[in-house]
Amino acid sequence: MAAIALRRGLDAYTRMSNARPWSVAFGTCWVKGCIADAVSQLVVERGQHPEGFDTRRNLVFGAYGGWYCGLVQHGIYNHLYTRLLGSSTSIVNALRKVALDSVVHVPFVVFPVYYAYKHTFYDGDGASAGLRLYASEAVDMCQKYYSIWVPANLLMFTVVPSPLRIAFAASVSLAWLTVVSYLTHLQSAALGSAEENATPLTHKLASSSSAAAGMRPGPGTGGGSCREGWTAADANEQ
Repeated sequence: MAAIALRRGLDAYTRMSNARPWSVAFGTCWVKGCIADAVSQLVVERGQHPEGFDTRRNLVFGAYGGWYCGLVQHGIYNHLYTRLLGSSTSIVNALRKVALDSVVHVPFVVFPVYYAYKHTFYDGDGASAGLRLYASEAVDMCQKYYSIWVPANLLMFTVVPSPLRIAFAASVSLAWLTVVSYLTHLQSAALGSAEENATPLTHKLASSSSAAAGMRPGPGTGGGSCREGWTAADANEQ
């Protein structure tokens, strides 16, 4: 029954995506952006927002998800790359698309746009501040991106039909956030148990270690970029 329901859902989504590809891409990634940021605030960053749920932040990143992750990436993945490299789903052609995405699109478009957007519409210190921060974090961010999205994109360009590609990317991103949220919960629980029995020195070492290794924006976490979100550490540092 579950398999039948899933199949019917995918068929219905595919029909809608074929009929209104831009609207469906926008809506899919708007919803994903809002859900991802909500999970980030309520789970990953639990207890760090005494003022409560940040609705403005949720809307800012929902909007980012809709226009960039939905509209822009639909244009890039389903139109631009097809024009430049063809529609073949062979592994060779998929490798060419992934290479183009990893070498050009991600470091020079995805992340600069994300940092500029976040610092303009959420942090309020302007696009130039975001780009300066990105310049100092670019290598680390790209390494994290490649660890998840190179294999995911290879799968997307070989076996995922074009009407489902944006939904696939959003699903991978949300799945990764779920994993990060779970691991963060375990880390917090372990740290809390250690603190109950810790000496002052141990407590200090545990706290500093946790801060130093705090979750940086990883592939798909939080409500930031469609591919790179932002967690508690990111919110505090950026």
